Amino acid sequence: MQAQSGTTPRRSTTGRYTYRSKAPMVGEDRAPATGEHDKLIHSLTAHKQLLSQATSAIRTLTAARNEMIAQALEDGLTLATISAVTGENMRAVRTIGLAYADLHPSGLPRSAHLDALKAKSAELDAAGEHRGRIEDRREALIVMALRSRACDDIELASLTGLTPDHIRKATRRIRRPA
Repeated sequence: MQAQSGTTPRRSTTGRYTYRSKAPMVGEDRAPATGEHDKLIHSLTAHKQLLSQATSAIRTLTAARNEMIAQALEDGLTLATISAVTGENMRAVRTIGLAYADLHPSGLPRSAHLDALKAKSAELDAAGEHRGRIEDRREALIVMALRSRACDDIELASLTGLTPDHIRKATRRIRRPA
């Protein structure tokens, strides 16, 4: 496939699809492709993967915690106790408990359930904070890419997994060089 007039073909540093805009790549509208551009692309791609891994870890931890909640309810702990330990509201705890209908009493003591729930909830909170830090770093990289004109909104959207509208809304207050 030949490059259309007005575009400069570029190799992707990640081996994936490279966005080709109809606007010129080099000139007044856009900064030239440099090592800085490649570093930003690599960082954004790495953060996309890290965010995916963090989200997956949160899903896994949530499923494990929910099973622990259901088992604790089956073993006789009250909604209020579980709610206080996990930080979930009582309605959510009740809903989680009702989702697991096929559990049998485990015979574990109350303290074992409480310790396990505290540990799993703390682990889940730490994973949520880690995900938040990754999102903050991704936002900083997006701002850096826009300020340096290394990437446009659509290329950033493809690199981050966000929509172009989200990129525009998130960076609305950012001054872009004229």
